[in-house]
Amino acid sequence: MGRRLFDYSAVPRPKRALILAAMLFGSVLGYLVISRVMMQAGIVDGESMIPTLPDGQRFIINRAVYRFRDPRVGEIVALCLPGEEDLSVKRVIALPHDLVQIKGGGVYVNGRRLAEPYLPSGAVTGGGRLGSEVHVVADNCFFVLGDNRAVSADSRAFGAVNRSWLVGRVEAGGR
Repeated sequence: MGRRLFDYSAVPRPKRALILAAMLFGSVLGYLVISRVMMQAGIVDGESMIPTLPDGQRFIINRAVYRFRDPRVGEIVALCLPGEEDLSVKRVIALPHDLVQIKGGGVYVNGRRLAEPYLPSGAVTGGGRLGSEVHVVADNCFFVLGDNRAVSADSRAFGAVNRSWLVGRVEAGGR
């Protein structure tokens, strides 16, 4: 009869402990690499991304994607604001050097009204602290807004976010 898979009877006892320790170490190391470098789980806590991500929605943060390319307009990102422990989730509206203006309830990027099919019909975007002036997004920064504009604290309140504050791209998950 042939040997069974994972039959350690032929392995001396001292080596068994070494094999198990190596497997445990590899598992822990793999978990740390995946959770710190590749992806991370999260749960929405708040209403700033309704209806796209309701309160309590689970999601995955793709931490690796922005190591290879820059964020794109329309992507949902997780970011860590300086001095805050919790992550925020917002949508990228404008890229570095873009001109952003909020007027008439809409968002204009480089003079064109931004099509925002993800917003509920009739949603109005107020200018907040920015007013209706044209603002240039600084180098290495991104202008982000929550989808629930009435309650979202976003770039209208704290300005464009530095690329280094971006943790990764949010991939929608289940409830």
